[in-house]
Amino acid sequence: MKFDTPATSNPIDQLKVVGKPTDRIDGKYKTTGTAPYAYERHDVVANQAYGFIVGSGIAKGRVASMDVEEAKAAPGVLAIVTTLDMPRLGRGMLNAAYLFGGPEIQHYHQAIAVVVAESFEQARAAAHLVRVDYVRQRQVRPGGRGEERAAYRRRQR
Repeated sequence: MKFDTPATSNPIDQLKVVGKPTDRIDGKYKTTGTAPYAYERHDVVANQAYGFIVGSGIAKGRVASMDVEEAKAAPGVLAIVTTLDMPRLGRGMLNAAYLFGGPEIQHYHQAIAVVVAESFEQARAAAHLVRVDYVRQRQVRPGGRGEERAAYRRRQR
């Protein structure tokens, strides 16, 4: 198949759009670095809060317990919501794992808590103070070593 002639008479094939300069309303601001980001719009809502997600440190297992007391005492922290505090949310059509709620860990860095604070930096610092105890579950995956590989082959037969 050769692509040496236009397929149709649309504006793209007629080169009326592609390769032509187009003025954008925000172009000057973006290219000069003066365009405001959404989180910089303090004039829209007073006393905005910022969140930082705490991700699971294991790939498969359960959250046995979470100690959030030190994080709650950190400067600027407004609230901490943990996956142990919430009922499990359902999965979306395109999600392989549950989104939040309940102790089950289905993948590495799965959201297990959200720290909300007066600034992003305060939320991030407090998130690092959350202590989590896990019950690890052995993963069986294709292409694993030794027993994992043998167990996978047995299940496939």
